Amino acid sequence: MFLYGVSASLEELPAAQPVTLRGSIDAVCAEAAEIGYDAIELHLREPARYDAAQIKKTAGSYNLAVCAIANGMEYTIGGLCLIDDDQKKRGLAMARMLEHADLAAMLGARLIVGMMRGNIPKGGDLAKYQKRFELALAQICEYAEKKRVLVVIESILRYISNYLNGVPETMDFITEQKKDNLSLHIDTHSMAIEEKNLSESILYCKNKPLGYVHYSDNNRMYPGGGALDFKQLTRALADIGYEGYITLECLPYPDQKEAARRGLDYMKSVERAVCIERYNRR
Repeated sequence: MFLYGVSASLEELPAAQPVTLRGSIDAVCAEAAEIGYDAIELHLREPARYDAAQIKKTAGSYNLAVCAIANGMEYTIGGLCLIDDDQKKRGLAMARMLEHADLAAMLGARLIVGMMRGNIPKGGDLAKYQKRFELALAQICEYAEKKRVLVVIESILRYISNYLNGVPETMDFITEQKKDNLSLHIDTHSMAIEEKNLSESILYCKNKPLGYVHYSDNNRMYPGGGALDFKQLTRALADIGYEGYITLECLPYPDQKEAARRGLDYMKSVERAVCIERYNRR
């Protein structure tokens, strides 16, 4: 029913950063394939530094796809965001995002628009900055469409991003844009903070463009390492007909390989339980 990905960084990150696997492209692919994942999600910055052909070749040698390109480090490390008051910095952010779109095209991956949308300055006019983001998004989608890249906007919890936090709010924003290659990206950790009812928020996405899913528990551990009801969440995804990637984005505890292994084992066991439920209801 689902395909499973795992978040991976080719750059050094703090242990507290919720990216599961870290290391060289060969190392993360070897671990992901051994555990049984279908794909890796790459977290990186300055994509021109990377050899896309080599990444694709290495992933392919392990029978792995690259399911998404995450570029939040451009904001958290590089300070680039799409709604910056400095027009020159906005231009640099856009140029970098389009480089990520090029990489996504070469790897057949989704392009995540998350942290790079930036935060609205304190006291700033929401309508002004959201319009600025809309204009940037239109440019990204137009560029990505020519390269057959799906753009996914992540709904991010309020303690990290100060707009487009909840699933219904972000989905409404996306549908208003009327872009064929634009979809919603949900994250269960963010949802645990933002949503009144997680299953209802997923059901809100029925017949709407849900394009990508992150699974991690309420405490940012692997699924099953916290308090979220993943059976209920997986049931809701099945009920709306979602058949895309579910990608593990969690802390690398107790260590990265064990977190990735426990997460996949749990996600697959939940999927089996939901499939049995649905079969027995026939």
